[in-house]
Amino acid sequence: VLCTLFFLWFALCPQGWRENEDKCYYFSADTKSWSDANTFCSEQGSDLLSIRDIHERLWVRTQISTEVYWIGLNDRSREGVWEWSDGSPFLEYIAAWIPGQPDNWGDAPGEDCGQVVGSNSGQWNDENCDIENKFICNHVNNREINM
Repeated sequence: VLCTLFFLWFALCPQGWRENEDKCYYFSADTKSWSDANTFCSEQGSDLLSIRDIHERLWVRTQISTEVYWIGLNDRSREGVWEWSDGSPFLEYIAAWIPGQPDNWGDAPGEDCGQVVGSNSGQWNDENCDIENKFICNHVNNREINM
């Protein structure tokens, strides 16, 4: 019984999700616009990834190879004011922008959504929100066992 409880304690992320510390992460295989990815994550009881500390940022980098993924980072409400879609605080000191980014490059609608770029060591880039990318959802693994 104790072995079963121990296994359940550490195996509560949904199938197909990855666990790191106290969170569950979903790395999509399909692509969506930022808004559609955000909706998909919400439907899973999750959010687009918000990176809250350096350890999480470095762990994500080890998971993405050379792929590009949407994360919850955006400045859709106010240009140049970056925030996480789940409302958690954006901490500038853990930001990992590719040099020269964010640049809001291009014509309207500009680049208001953040992506993590595996081929740039997991650094961040701003991109047009309508582009379709893979995406990362995450939520806290609350590890509740009901008996």
